[in-house]
Amino acid sequence: MNGNQNKTRIMQCPQCNWQNPASHTQCFSCHAPLPAPAAPRAAHANVPVIPGIWSRLAASGADAATMIAAMFAFAWATSLSYQALREQPCPQALTLAAGLLGLLLPALMDAWGAGSPGKLLFKQRVVKRDGQSPGLLRSLWRHLMKFPLNLALPGVFHHIQQAMFGERAMHNWAAGTYVVSSRADPRAILAAVSQTRSITGAGKFLLFAAGAVVLVLAGFVLAALTLGPRDADNPVVADVRHLDRVSQPVRMLAENHYRGTGRFAATLQDLGVTRESLASSGFSNLELNPVNGVLRFTIAGPADANDASPLAGKHLVYLPELRAERKGGGIRRWQCGSDDIAVSDRHYGCRHAAGAAAP
Repeated sequence: MNGNQNKTRIMQCPQCNWQNPASHTQCFSCHAPLPAPAAPRAAHANVPVIPGIWSRLAASGADAATMIAAMFAFAWATSLSYQALREQPCPQALTLAAGLLGLLLPALMDAWGAGSPGKLLFKQRVVKRDGQSPGLLRSLWRHLMKFPLNLALPGVFHHIQQAMFGERAMHNWAAGTYVVSSRADPRAILAAVSQTRSITGAGKFLLFAAGAVVLVLAGFVLAALTLGPRDADNPVVADVRHLDRVSQPVRMLAENHYRGTGRFAATLQDLGVTRESLASSGFSNLELNPVNGVLRFTIAGPADANDASPLAGKHLVYLPELRAERKGGGIRRWQCGSDDIAVSDRHYGCRHAAGAAAP
């Protein structure tokens, strides 16, 4: 077969330009010796498919330098062009948009071009599992995850990624992409990509643990933002929290009465509560609504005394929330609120609009 191919190939004589078959060693016309045909070069030979960590980091560094330069260049050029055309200062939003375009330049080149500047310089490219270009959305997602993580802690973060994702970085795992050598054989790329593990067992455990830690920290932050500052800065909130807690036995009696009779209590005698027991808890009166079950506690203390508590004479209101009959019925919980205590003076669990249903 190779002989037939040589017969069909043409070798031009360098002296008389006679077209000779490639199998001839001298020219048929002038008998000058013909140069030996060049042996076909073995393409993609001995080229590793997956580049090493240092070449990938070098490519990322080159991309970062290009990105920073493009951000300032695009923003500066946009500002000058706008001022020259409109003879007025460039809007800040337009300047930021031009800078954002520079920030995303490597991702746009990975999606629509032959690769980002760093990838071109170090003979790399980004592909999907089928060996094709990643596309715009995948490239943008990969780009926005890559630089905050890899450039912040390149050495330490690389070892963490290796434990979790093997040779594949986390941003590539999240975007479904792979960094391969642009000089590698396409068939070798497909084989190497198919054998690359997506995530290790240690990676799954670390991701689960990191997610749990994030949820716990978010809960602490939310509690600190909603509860901590108010209790520390406003002592009235602590007083309301205390009164809410000491009113719980009365609410439990109201729950037992409803469970036993199927009706809301109408008087203190129905609950077995006396005014003396209310006074010992810090309340001077309790009003009951037999229609909707609302309890309205009056906080003890004269409202017009100079040294009286700021809560004296004000009210805590509790609206019962009923449980479905198929789940056993009864009172499920109490919604705490007030019709005369400011929301800023109540803790987070007592901000319901229950005051509107007060008797």
